[in-house]
Amino acid sequence: MDGLLTSIAAKKKRLDAMRPVSQAALLALQKSYDVDLTYTSNAIEGNALTLRETAEVIEHGITVGGKPLRDHLEAVDHYNAVLWMRELAAKDAPIDEETVRELHRRIVLRSLPDLGGVFSTLPRRIAGSALIFPNAAKIPSLMKEFDGRLCEAADSPAMSFDAFPADCYSPLQRRQRPHRKTADESASAPAGLSACCDSP
Repeated sequence: MDGLLTSIAAKKKRLDAMRPVSQAALLALQKSYDVDLTYTSNAIEGNALTLRETAEVIEHGITVGGKPLRDHLEAVDHYNAVLWMRELAAKDAPIDEETVRELHRRIVLRSLPDLGGVFSTLPRRIAGSALIFPNAAKIPSLMKEFDGRLCEAADSPAMSFDAFPADCYSPLQRRQRPHRKTADESASAPAGLSACCDSP
């Protein structure tokens, strides 16, 4: 952890030396990061949009031929959820269990509204990983513990690592669907569940 904190401090020092950065440049960097985050998060779940297509959908409202409407809705809703979190962070509002649930509701607002803010009731796994998640019945109590750790955690970079329950990763309902790699594959039969999913 010390090495990581030293590296972060060094990079922050280099960044500070480049200031002031224009507002336009900061906004461009933020949008680029937010689009990348939206793309990678949705791609893990099987969204068929490429990075460029995700950017076009978000920035210009363009629909991509041959790609499902649901994938477009996921991109827009995820991006809006990121913006909501940025607004929340600017207010210095506390993060608790309800914040996590609300973030999830916003991410699946139009693609899977019935799953919004709902804890998973199925066994969890990550394909290709030996990590074992707790029984789904324990998730509510583990989230309460998480809530308590956040309230007590020190305001430092290490807090994010220390407070987060490693054994309770992504406890909310996942988007169950075939994992699509290309537009051609998305039109064919299901290939398998997404990389991080609920196991039936």
